[in-house]
This record gives sequence, C-alpha cells and structure tokens, in this order.
Amino acid sequence: MENVQLRVTDRALEKMKEVLREVGGEAGIRIFVTEGCCCGPQYGLAIEDSEYEGDRVVNVDGVKFYIDSFSAERIGEIELDYGVTSFGEGFLIRRIGAHGDDDHAGGGCSCGCGH
Repeated sequence: MENVQLRVTDRALEKMKEVLREVGGEAGIRIFVTEGCCCGPQYGLAIEDSEYEGDRVVNVDGVKFYIDSFSAERIGEIELDYGVTSFGEGFLIRRIGAHGDDDHAGGGCSCGCGH
C-alpha cells in the first residue's frame, strides 16, 4: 500500500487518548481525505470502532489510526497536532513537504472559490 508517513505530536496523542478513554471500547481514529477545491485535498478525523477491509492500520503509542485506501493514496506525510487557532481549540492536520501546504491545517483555502 502507499507510503503513509504519520507524525503525531505528544500533545495530540495525549488528547486522542483522553477522547478515546471517554468513548471506551476498542475505538481508534480514522484519518480521511476528501477531494477539495482548487487548494487541494481536505483532511479529517473521526472516531472509529474498527477497521474495514482494505484499511491501513497505523499504531502510534497504543492509538490505532485507520486509513482507507483512497485516503492512503493521497495523504503522503502528515503531522497531527492539537492546539488553539483563531477558529477554536482542536486537532490540526498539517501536510508536510507539500509545496505551500506546510501551514494549511486541514487544507484551508484562501482563493475565494467558496469551497
């Protein structure tokens, strides 16, 4: 499968473990990519109870991350962080090494296309 490189900051890992403890069970985190506007793909996170056929499963310090094949083809190298932005507090997804994308948390777009 595609070469997915996932970095998770200590701050994000701590917060993910806290959220997963509250959910209980064997839940993990699904990382997904959707087609975006002209600024590229949009990234997202969701709580997931189990993996699906074809998922890539990445374990980081006891936290399972599920990535479907469509998303795995598009992710490349990303960093998951947790922090405070002008939009509020939450998880941030940064695409690493992409031209001009290093500071786009979640694939934000400023072109004015409305997407």
